[in-house]
Amino acid sequence: MKSPKKTSNFRFEQMIECGTEELRSKHVVEFEAIDLRGVFRRARVLDQTYLDTLFLKKQINAPQYSAGEEYLDLLLRAGAFLRSPSLEAGIDQTGREKSRSMASRIMAVSGARTRLRRDAGPDATLAVDLAIGGNARVEVELLKVGLDVLVSYFGTSGVNDPRDV
Repeated sequence: MKSPKKTSNFRFEQMIECGTEELRSKHVVEFEAIDLRGVFRRARVLDQTYLDTLFLKKQINAPQYSAGEEYLDLLLRAGAFLRSPSLEAGIDQTGREKSRSMASRIMAVSGARTRLRRDAGPDATLAVDLAIGGNARVEVELLKVGLDVLVSYFGTSGVNDPRDV
């Protein structure tokens, strides 16, 4: 009797479920079921950013982490990061309209940055910008000073750590 032919490619399944070898060597990958029976799973990277790593090691708390995410969102809105251009057709704008649009985008982060510079000082502001905007390793205590100012600014002090539940 002929044995049934194996239809799956083990290497392909391993890559789909676990991410690539390079990804696993650089990051912490967790597997989670995406259906009720657990048949379909996905790999989720837990430490994509330096802030994630600090949070997982419990070097920063949940309110500080949430404030850092809020600040990252403002940096994204302000256009602080390069992005691929959209290939979808859009509304044509004149140069004058574009300049107003850029100015309003830059203003998205100005309130938080002003508070950060005023209350935390230039060193803590630089640490926050490097850690959140540049994903650079910085002195944790200096970063925490800046994150505490952002906790006050964004009002994230009531955020509970989900790991404590």
